[in-house]
Amino acid sequence: MRVFVAVEFSNPETLERIYEFQRELLSTGADIKLVERENLHFTIKFLGELPEGVVREVDSRLRQIKFRQINVTILGVGAFPSLSYPRVVWAGVEDKEGDLNNLAGLVLGALSNIGQEEQRGFSPHLTLCRVKSGRNKEGLIRKIEENSRKLFGAAEIKEIKLKSSILRPSGPVYSDVGVYPLE
Repeated sequence: MRVFVAVEFSNPETLERIYEFQRELLSTGADIKLVERENLHFTIKFLGELPEGVVREVDSRLRQIKFRQINVTILGVGAFPSLSYPRVVWAGVEDKEGDLNNLAGLVLGALSNIGQEEQRGFSPHLTLCRVKSGRNKEGLIRKIEENSRKLFGAAEIKEIKLKSSILRPSGPVYSDVGVYPLE
């Protein structure tokens, strides 16, 4: 089973601002694939393809994590690997108290010897779209630059999720394997 650990939020006003901005990204004429509304999330750890027994171990370890609910702000827009070569466009996170990073640290610690090893540290971001080609790249870059400090709004994180991912030609299909409420 292909799995990852994520957190989601459901503030309707913030989500609507994100959807509006995704439509603005489309209006640039760039060759992009938007992340579907139901697939927006913050990935804490991508585990990869795991046997059922290991998935049960992940579930057991995630159940042990105790942490409070988190409030963050979705703020800013950028691109990976760089603005001059955008492959992924993302919205940033302002986490003044460091709660999301602290939660991620607990998850990463609990799962340190399971799944794919992280090549880089946790960098909280919300993937908005993936860039498929260089078509109208300049317009896309301009839109990202113009919105580098865009405020999308508040996001309340109430639970950790273990999610499965099935890759399809139309895009990934995610489903919840386990849900772990925060206090």
